[in-house]
Amino acid sequence: MTSYVKIPSHLRPSDPQGPDLLTQERESASFDVKELTLLLYGIKDLERYHKILNIIENDPVFDKTNIYFMGRDKLFEYTIKKEKRLVQLIKENKWNVEELQYAEWFLDMPGPFGAHRGMFIPTLIGHGTEEQKKKFLIPAKNYQIIGCYAQTELGHGSNVQGLETTSTYIPETDEFEIHSPFLTSSKWWIGGLGRTATHAIVMAQLKSNGKDYGPHPFIVQIRDLETHLPLPGITIGDIGPKFG
Repeated sequence: MTSYVKIPSHLRPSDPQGPDLLTQERESASFDVKELTLLLYGIKDLERYHKILNIIENDPVFDKTNIYFMGRDKLFEYTIKKEKRLVQLIKENKWNVEELQYAEWFLDMPGPFGAHRGMFIPTLIGHGTEEQKKKFLIPAKNYQIIGCYAQTELGHGSNVQGLETTSTYIPETDEFEIHSPFLTSSKWWIGGLGRTATHAIVMAQLKSNGKDYGPHPFIVQIRDLETHLPLPGITIGDIGPKFG
């Protein structure tokens, strides 16, 4: 139960607080704030900016009034609804990458599709072959598959050269075997992996014919697209809530 205390007006701080201080500083500036804003961004970008802001502010799905009173499962349901609505708006308004960034700034709340848009898709664009883009990039952009970026390991953080997960090429079957041989090689802190992602960009040490070729990215399907259960040989866990 949350308690509160009502403070009499004569005991409240008389000095300006928060937004009032910011307003005062802007009003005392030696230049016109609106003119500077126009100079920096231009009228077209500002109109686009405010149009997107208006859409986000007036959509009830994005109302964050009660999120601090939600349990973890309810909060996850909320973020999924938020992501679904955002995808609908992207398609309805034909937002480009920059316009989507505006929308995400206004939402100001991480979601389970963040790594999909911010890491998975850009990696496919930057590193994928035409064949790979046709197979993975198109369904990723249509949200038919959801991806994440699995680089960080429990024992290695961002030390890419020290990653222990391996990808060994098998010439007889023309396949790569992805293997995390130790507890410390478990992919850890991967946004979207615990509950949402169906695919992952896995950073692993490439091995072929007994030689090491260093870390390379591999596209790995991790969940069944019908049941959403982990595929055989893959163990997936949810490490719990993060601070912040």
